[in-house]
Amino acid sequence: MRILYLLLVLGLQTVVAQDHLNLDQLASFETFLKEEISNGQIAGVEAMVYHKNKIAWRTNLGYSDLNSRTPLNENSLYFLQSMTKPIMSVAIMQLVEQGRLSLDEKASTYLPGLKNLAVIDDLSTGVNGPTSKKERSITIQHLLTHTAGLSHGLENNVFDKELFKLMYNDLFDPAVYEKLEDRVAVLLQVPLIGQPGEQWYYSAATDVLALIVQEISGQPINTYLKEHIFTPLEMNETGYNLTEESAKRLMKVHLKNEDDELVISPVQVPTQANTVYGGTHGLFSSINDYLQFCKMILNEGELNGKQVLQPATVALMQENHVGKLLGASRGFGLGFGVLVDTEKDPSPASNGQIYWGGFFKTHFFIDPAEDLIAIFMTQKMPNTNEYVIALNRHVYGALQK
Repeated sequence: MRILYLLLVLGLQTVVAQDHLNLDQLASFETFLKEEISNGQIAGVEAMVYHKNKIAWRTNLGYSDLNSRTPLNENSLYFLQSMTKPIMSVAIMQLVEQGRLSLDEKASTYLPGLKNLAVIDDLSTGVNGPTSKKERSITIQHLLTHTAGLSHGLENNVFDKELFKLMYNDLFDPAVYEKLEDRVAVLLQVPLIGQPGEQWYYSAATDVLALIVQEISGQPINTYLKEHIFTPLEMNETGYNLTEESAKRLMKVHLKNEDDELVISPVQVPTQANTVYGGTHGLFSSINDYLQFCKMILNEGELNGKQVLQPATVALMQENHVGKLLGASRGFGLGFGVLVDTEKDPSPASNGQIYWGGFFKTHFFIDPAEDLIAIFMTQKMPNTNEYVIALNRHVYGALQK
């Protein structure tokens, strides 16, 4: 599953320079978002641009709850979905730095169920179709780069549809799984979609990584993340559960009904008593908190005197480790998508931009060359890329050259 950045046709306005940003261009982005809200495409949105060591622009628009018309206030809370994955990847790389784990190590050392997985011969035959023998072991690096042959159950083929039903049919029902081990056990009941290392296939591998963090550290996943990432970075509102008071600030998940009307989803994410501490998804956070995480990455692993990762580790995470498996212009690092060749890509971004997003249309990117971070938060399913495209187009259009 690959994010494609297509150029929007948008006339550039007169440049008004302030802090090296064209504020007219960002005002145009805000106008676009207001139109999306008034046209019933999204209920509300919060967005932020951080440039050259300060928040250069931010906005919060619309509603957190269409039923009650509750305004979406600044620094509301959101279910991150797959924006959990980069955080878990940082946790793994901390263990690699400490010498407690290596990228080429067999993942089955920590999760024996990976050892004897077979490989499906044809995805159209479903999870119970004919298989072949796995030719090589799954490594930690395979898991970090989505090249292990695992799946997320999100593609439009028989295998993925059956896997999704097995793993996520009752995604937000706390009675389905008591802990992450239960969900991963289901994943390991089906074959791989391909040989390890031979394809990039968006997967639930980060759930496996979460269990490895737990196994090596001897700490529950939520405790490890709080102690080693959230507390040092002062991400005080990020976690797998919310207090009753904090839950009031959570934006509701919205969707289009069969009449193409935007409504609140009948299924909402439980905010309390969650015990499945996932690596693929599961975290709640705010835009301010996620900015702290992005600033740490942009600042080569350090923030406010706290060294979460070493500079060499951050640099390694931002490299493309999958060759041309994603095509000529984009690759994947150790937890992030990576833009590698702007000449072969329609994106206005710089080479080296890293990025990722979540199923409820959350997204972020970090551009070290421009000293730039952008974060976009809303809660609407399913995920599509129109706001990713618009975010990139307007933010890069605002940079003064």
